[in-house]
Amino acid sequence: MQKGLSQKLVSVFLYFILAVSVVILGYFYYVSSGVTYENDTPFEMKLAAYGGIIDVFIIWAYILIIVATAAAIIPAVIQMVTQPKNAVKSVISVVLLAVVVLIAYAMSDGTPFTSEQLPAYEGNDNVPSMLKMADTMLFSMYFLLAGAIISIIYAEVAKVFK
Repeated sequence: MQKGLSQKLVSVFLYFILAVSVVILGYFYYVSSGVTYENDTPFEMKLAAYGGIIDVFIIWAYILIIVATAAAIIPAVIQMVTQPKNAVKSVISVVLLAVVVLIAYAMSDGTPFTSEQLPAYEGNDNVPSMLKMADTMLFSMYFLLAGAIISIIYAEVAKVFK
């Protein structure tokens, strides 16, 4: 009985999210249908017309990200609390992920680029902290991609020998 009720609540919540998304999308089409521009219209004028709805889209995207993150984390935390023996595997996975990120951070370089290396760049992100973070993300992605490929190959080779 309880599982059926929770499934119904989740289903209603998903339909609610879908309905709000459709309303926001409809509002965008309603706003954009009355606006026409020539090809040489400045970007600032276009942004003035669409800026408000773009803000609504961004806020709705943040809400959806928060809901998705909560939907992924809360059940895992509940399962860790209710089944502590299985939680050890999850903790080991998180620790291994942290080790991968720390190794990637240790390998990353924060040396700013010179104007000869980036001749057309005029932004503010050519600073050691941003470069170190970008390198850490790239190295982490490389390590995790290599791990995924190795695990796929291992799984396929293990099937042959079973």
